[in-house]
Formats: sequence, C-alpha cells, structure tokens
Amino acid sequence: MKYGATALLLGALLVQSGSAEDRLDKVVRVTGTAEVKVVPDRAVIEMGVEKDDVSASQAKRSADATARKLMAVLKQSGIDDKDVQTSYLSLQPQWRRVKGKSIQTFAATETLTITVKDLSRLDTLLEGLIKAGGNRIDSVRYETSDLRKYRDQAREMAVKAAREKAQALAKALGQEIGKASSIEEPNDITLPSGFFANESAEIGGVAKKSIAVGQKTISASVTVSFDLM
Repeated sequence: MKYGATALLLGALLVQSGSAEDRLDKVVRVTGTAEVKVVPDRAVIEMGVEKDDVSASQAKRSADATARKLMAVLKQSGIDDKDVQTSYLSLQPQWRRVKGKSIQTFAATETLTITVKDLSRLDTLLEGLIKAGGNRIDSVRYETSDLRKYRDQAREMAVKAAREKAQALAKALGQEIGKASSIEEPNDITLPSGFFANESAEIGGVAKKSIAVGQKTISASVTVSFDLM
C-alpha cells in the first residue's frame, strides 16, 4: 500500500508537470515598444561663479559677494525661492607658473541649481545672471513637468503594440490569441533628444535666442505572453 501511494503521487506530479509544459507551448511571447515626443516646458540651470585669489578667505568672500548678486537677480526676475538651490561649494588650492615661478592661489566656486518655469524668459535671465558676475554655466537641462502623464501614455501604446504584434504572428499561423498570461516591464527609459546643452566655463555674454529647447522622447517597453488558441 505504501509503494502504491508513492507511485500514484509521482504519477500525479508527472501529469501536472506535463500540463505546465503544454501551457508554456501554447503561448506567444512578444515585446511592444512605443515613444511619445514631448516639448519641454521648464529648464534646470546649473550656474554659478568662480573666483581666484592668492588668499583663500578673499577668494571665498569674492565668490560669496557675487553669489548674493545672482540671488538678487533671480528674485527680481520672479524666480521662487523653492526653485533655487546652492548645489555646490568648493575652495581648492591651485598652482600657476608665473615667469618661471610656481605661485599658489585658491579657487572658490559656488554653483546654483535654478528651475525656470517660463522658457520664454530663459535667455534674458541668463544674460542678467552673467552681467551680475556669473561666470560659469555648467549645464542647461530641459524637462517636462508632466512626465508621469507621458510615461503612462507611452506604456499604454506599448501594450497595444505588443497585442498587435501577437495577433499578427498568430494569424500567420492560422491561429488566434486569447488572454494575456503574463506581462513584464523593464526599467523606464527616457531618451533625450536635443534637450541638453553644455556651455563653456568662462562666459562673456549670451546672445538673444541662442538656446534650442528641442524635444524629450519618453519611451516604454513591455513584454507580454498571450495564450495561443
């Protein structure tokens, strides 16, 4: 009786295993992708000041004074306090060769991260900051304030693309697809397209209408398994 029960149990496991394998053989697994083009509606500027002096304290005081001028320009331009952040501070010794001699100086750097929500004012704002003493523009990055909405839109389009692909494959075999048995999504990927600009460190002036906003490409990808009928 004991051996008989064991044999019945093994037989049941084999039947279940075979059913699982049959199920895996009756699915079509496809990947759907989609992209949504978005025009950015705000910019994030990494900008600041760098001052050199033989005295570390004087270099720091000079950088602080200019940083306060930059903050004043931002306030006058209507930039909210919550959209301005001091993101980098540095005071570093450096050596220079002057007439064959090594001279030690100090470089004080302060960088502000500024979010500009009105892109039509971006050129004018940059010009004002440079006139106030800002001599570093590390980057201008363009963003969209409604990224979640466009990601959801791209994801929905990717699912539809996966279903259409599965239907086309099944039709070529003279079959149809049923319900989805599984769906997977890799990490979200947002591809930049003409929305990031680097400027040289030492800037003397900014020309009007000198910046192109471009577009962001929001992409989504899903892998779906459909029952094959």
